[in-house]
Amino acid sequence: MNYPTTQSSLLERVQQGDEISWNEFYFRYAPVIRAAGMGFKFNETECDDLIQQVMLKFFNHAETFVYRKGEVKFRTYFAQIVHSQAVDMIRKSVTQKNLHCEFPDNPDPFHELFMEEWRKAVFEEAKTELRLRVDEKTFMAFELYGLQNRKVDTVADILEMTPNQIYVAKNRCLNILQKIIQRHNENDGELHLEI
Repeated sequence: MNYPTTQSSLLERVQQGDEISWNEFYFRYAPVIRAAGMGFKFNETECDDLIQQVMLKFFNHAETFVYRKGEVKFRTYFAQIVHSQAVDMIRKSVTQKNLHCEFPDNPDPFHELFMEEWRKAVFEEAKTELRLRVDEKTFMAFELYGLQNRKVDTVADILEMTPNQIYVAKNRCLNILQKIIQRHNENDGELHLEI
């Protein structure tokens, strides 16, 4: 499978018209689209327009989108939609002369910015999977101590745990998260996601 299971199930729920899934999809991928717009030197309003155009295009085709295992990654498909909508906006701006966007001198910033934001989205997806695999206190200990770098004594007081329990929770979650991320990296050789 070329995209993670969580993403696969999200796409299936989106295709079925699940409103909550549409919202989840929007909030997961809007930052990716915004970063791509910034790569094209779009202003905030233009980035908002790009997000709307991409979401509209994707939502209009979601019901007929068919995943062909081994043929294309969802990321590649989504990046093409984002890129084509950005180029369309630039073409319209040249015609209308009322947008302040331009082609970047180097086309690589689109790919780099898109991948950077894609990695963030996949990392959030990996954290969601981790959260489902451990109890809430263990996850919160990892989030607060392992990811937010709060002091162990502070986290222990907040969660009513001992510092040793916090260390154990962090190590357990880190091991699980590394395996999840490894799977994502194996599924997408260009991802190179790290903790």
